[in-house]
Amino acid sequence: MTGLPKLDAKQLQAEAEAEALRAAGHVLLRGVFSPEEIAAYRPALRDYILDKREQLTTAERNLGASPENTTFSLGDAPSAVADFVTSPRLGEVAARLLGVEAVRILHFCGFFKPGGGPPTPWHQDLSFIPLDSDRALSAWIPLMDVSPAMGGLVFAEGSHQQGHQEPAAAARFRLARNGAMKAGDLSLHMGWTLHAAGKNASTVMREAIAVCFYADGARVASEEGLPFRRSLMTSYFAGLRPGDVAAGPLNPVVFRRSGPPAGTEGAHP
Repeated sequence: MTGLPKLDAKQLQAEAEAEALRAAGHVLLRGVFSPEEIAAYRPALRDYILDKREQLTTAERNLGASPENTTFSLGDAPSAVADFVTSPRLGEVAARLLGVEAVRILHFCGFFKPGGGPPTPWHQDLSFIPLDSDRALSAWIPLMDVSPAMGGLVFAEGSHQQGHQEPAAAARFRLARNGAMKAGDLSLHMGWTLHAAGKNASTVMREAIAVCFYADGARVASEEGLPFRRSLMTSYFAGLRPGDVAAGPLNPVVFRRSGPPAGTEGAHP
């Protein structure tokens, strides 16, 4: 696909946002992508995600994604989809907020929750990820304007500071909701932040894509635990073993503050 706008980095200054992320475990950035940029990429993202949804079970479709399998992959994504999820724009946000020199993409998901879809249970992303580092960050990007009734995200503030916890621990923390979001807004949360999403009480499918990043230099940890960890080991981390630097062909550096230009190392297939 040609003629799509380039999603270059914006020389982001994010000190206040990074401080908020460190304190609360989540932060909401408005207007990271313009309405025109989202409108340009949405058709390719939507077509790809809807096609992949055919592989999901009925229960997984109602949630919007699979908690067990890495359905979406840079290995088979069309160029427009790969360009969006590996864009320097997203990579810069992740690197600045994490306070690291460079970030790699871990994986991405299409969270399309149909009207009437059930709540997404409380969970921590790092429980699903075989990495030895807590420098991981998920970006949740609505491809359409999302009302609170459509199943917005809710976070247990400060929960990321206590490592692995059971879902019931969310009740001990102050809860914060994103509320309404515009297409192109960006909700970000740390890998250990307990979070959930509400029921889609509307009649409209809620369209969002989530991209997970981690600090360059992190190593692969054990695949033991939840099924999604094993799925990552055989997909995004294929050929890597516990203890290896997590730097496979599907884990490109998408932003580096200095040195080689972003996107030149480990480019997506």
